[in-house]
Amino acid sequence: MTDIFVAPKKVQESIIKDEGEESHMNILSSFCKDPKGISFQTQKHNEIIVLFLRAHFITNLYWIIISLVLITIPAIIGILSSVFGIGFFSSPLVSHFTTVYVLLYYLIVFSFIFINFLHWFYNVFMVTTERVVDIDYSDIVVHNIAITKLSHVQDVNYTQSGFIPTLFNYGNLFVQTAGTEINFEAPNVPKPREATHIIGDLIGKK
Repeated sequence: MTDIFVAPKKVQESIIKDEGEESHMNILSSFCKDPKGISFQTQKHNEIIVLFLRAHFITNLYWIIISLVLITIPAIIGILSSVFGIGFFSSPLVSHFTTVYVLLYYLIVFSFIFINFLHWFYNVFMVTTERVVDIDYSDIVVHNIAITKLSHVQDVNYTQSGFIPTLFNYGNLFVQTAGTEINFEAPNVPKPREATHIIGDLIGKK
């Protein structure tokens, strides 16, 4: 998780938009062209990040809803026990163990939230003036980095199917490389058509 960090001031100053202005990137951004203030571990001194992508935030909705339901379950049980006069939970011994179980329960729920957020936040796809960089986070201590030169990219395309992806304008981006090199995929990224055109323009310049 140390592969993305705030870039030094000199690097930040070199990330300039074509219009002469820097693109301010929100920490939760899913799509940012010519982002300001980010870099990665193996970035070269004169290498500029042209495109930063991660999955659309709307793709987090399923685990956010699940988390909200899980958070409210103990409160619902407590309200129901009070309404229906269930005295089992009011005894001192049961009440003591109930508190421990509830704390353990919330620890598990917040671990679920934390892991899902990290999985979304640290799975990023970047395109620089020289390379394509795919950082895949799969565990708290495990992440994989795949890199290829733009000169090795043969084709780039995207797929966008279904009502929700079309409504929120996100889809899967595919970067095909030459020979036996791995192909790259950025799932559920915003503005896949625009991202495809940006990468295509970079390939054309190589």
